[in-house]
Amino acid sequence: MVLNFVGTGNLTRFFLECLKGRYEFGYIISRSIERATGITRLYGGKPATLEDHPPLNGVVFIIVPDRYIESVAEILRVEDGVLVHCSGFLPSDILKREKRASLHPNFSFSSLERALRMKEQIVFGIEGDEEGIRVAVEIAQVISGKYIVIPPQMKRAYHLAAVIASNFPVALAYLSKRIYSSMGVKDPDRLISTLMQGVAESIGKMGMEKALTGPVRRGDWEVVRAEREEFKKIFGNSSFYDEIVNLLKEVAGSERRKTEEDEG
Repeated sequence: MVLNFVGTGNLTRFFLECLKGRYEFGYIISRSIERATGITRLYGGKPATLEDHPPLNGVVFIIVPDRYIESVAEILRVEDGVLVHCSGFLPSDILKREKRASLHPNFSFSSLERALRMKEQIVFGIEGDEEGIRVAVEIAQVISGKYIVIPPQMKRAYHLAAVIASNFPVALAYLSKRIYSSMGVKDPDRLISTLMQGVAESIGKMGMEKALTGPVRRGDWEVVRAEREEFKKIFGNSSFYDEIVNLLKEVAGSERRKTEEDEG
């Protein structure tokens, strides 16, 4: 199976690193022939541009920002091939063809080195038609062996779940940083990272419910009420704090019910 890639960013490089030696690389396509040439010098294949490329066969990955996927797909000259995009939000039917799929890695690619180091832990979200899913599953199997197949109508919900897990913690960390910084704590990013890394590892090892610690888990409501007032004093209102506490109560309640069932 020949693999072609449109786009030269970190995700393209990730796939090339993971799949080299396993597949033949066909064309690396970019709006810039210089960028495409630079990639082929590292990984093989032939450089080409969107405006000037030969008919493509095999698998064609479109790895560009979401807003460009549909227009790029219209430009590409794909013959008897499978077209794959890597958006977690958009369904594969925007490619307007049979033999299509979306293959989305649930991971942040801000650091290529980190992504490669943790590649065996990456879970891929796959959606498409029968042939597209078959190809996407094969690729996921080679890289990590971990994937989920998503019903097309659930694609937006799937992406929302990924955004909540990967982006929302940054906002929470920012709130924490504002408080630490006001106290003169040096390098609060490192402190917060250590705390959040410990939580993430606990979730992976023990599950969401058992990973919860703190006053809500203990039922220490005097502390919860006092910290609610502190939150309100610092940030101006307590509505966000109240919503988070309600969610934590739900998690804690779920753990208690599970424990009672296990003991019963």
